[in-house]
Amino acid sequence: MPLAVVLGLVLAVLRRSRKRLLCWLATIYIEFMRGTPLLVQIWLMYFTLPQIGLYFGTDWLTLPALVVGVMCLAGNYAAYEAEIHRAGLDAIDKGQREAALSIGMSENQAFFRVVLPQAFRIVVPPIINDLIAMLKDSCLVSVIGVRELLNVAQDIGRSRGTTAYFLVLAALFYLALSIPCYFLGQYIQRRLRVRGAPEVHIENVHGH
Repeated sequence: MPLAVVLGLVLAVLRRSRKRLLCWLATIYIEFMRGTPLLVQIWLMYFTLPQIGLYFGTDWLTLPALVVGVMCLAGNYAAYEAEIHRAGLDAIDKGQREAALSIGMSENQAFFRVVLPQAFRIVVPPIINDLIAMLKDSCLVSVIGVRELLNVAQDIGRSRGTTAYFLVLAALFYLALSIPCYFLGQYIQRRLRVRGAPEVHIENVHGH
């Protein structure tokens, strides 16, 4: 999730760029990642890229399953984080940036010291919401052999003939991980709330 948040911020800045090429590249990436299933992205990166590499006589496109899982989860969610960041940045009044520039700050200083901290307050709750979604989507990496919670539950269940029981148990573990994240988001939202300031509520952010 930290990788997704950082990459999402970069994508959001590029999408708001006045340089059309950078804006279009970021837009294409965001829409592609949001418009295609995460499972397909994992499958293509783990199985198809190595075949392309072998075709050109190299194996540098062959990556360990865990690396592929992390990269795909981070890359996919970065597209959603980019839109969250963009909404947060757009919610900050332009006068904030202009005021920072008027007192001698550079563009970078105005962005990192004035605009971004205020936008961060707005985007934290939906980011926590996406963290909960990522916890559940992490089970998809089991298709490439990563030993994660659901995968282990299925293996134990098959060996004991009680697959359904262990799948329910795995679901309870996911729930046990998700509920604290939800309350963490609510706590941060209360701590960062400023009267009269724009907000993006967890409940208003779509799921995946």
